[in-house]
Amino acid sequence: MSKIFRGSKADELLTLLFMILAIAAVICYFAASKTVFIYLAGIAIVIRVAQYALRYFK
Repeated sequence: MSKIFRGSKADELLTLLFMILAIAAVICYFAASKTVFIYLAGIAIVIRVAQYALRYFK
């Protein structure tokens, strides 16, 4: 597992992916099924935790 640094391309890509999923989850919370919201929010959280793990652990 390689370490990523704040501001690197991989870090920015993971942040962008997290933001897109988080926004989609909020939209689904109000417009669609709550089950879809839970799946999207869960995936967003897993991506964010993985980003932090890659950033701080080698």
